[in-house]
Amino acid sequence: MSRILIIEDEKPLRDAFTFLLTSEGFTVVAAENGKVGLEKLKAMKPDLVLLDVLMPVMNGLEFLERARLPKKYPKVKALMLSNLSDPITLEEAQARGAVDVVLKADLSPTQLVAVVRRMIAPRYQKESMA
Repeated sequence: MSRILIIEDEKPLRDAFTFLLTSEGFTVVAAENGKVGLEKLKAMKPDLVLLDVLMPVMNGLEFLERARLPKKYPKVKALMLSNLSDPITLEEAQARGAVDVVLKADLSPTQLVAVVRRMIAPRYQKESMA
């Protein structure tokens, strides 16, 4: 079963993502900011991190910088979720290790599940065959 870490400061959104992805069969752990997310990343070693950009305590870009996903956790993918469409922020997220950046406003629940499945597809398929 694929593991997902959601790092989102807005509790209603964090709870909705958690419920949606859990109901789709994923193991989900949630964190309210990047600092808590770093602790959960180390303990959980998820397959995918869904990450907000703007958060208190530690924002998404700081999380990516400190987590060093491609180097320290090469099997963990990060998907940045944001309402910011600023190209500089988007480029910075990808430069720090996010595989993709998706605008939250453009994302329906069905689309979120599709994006998550696509992001973890190789691992998801291997686990299904085992």
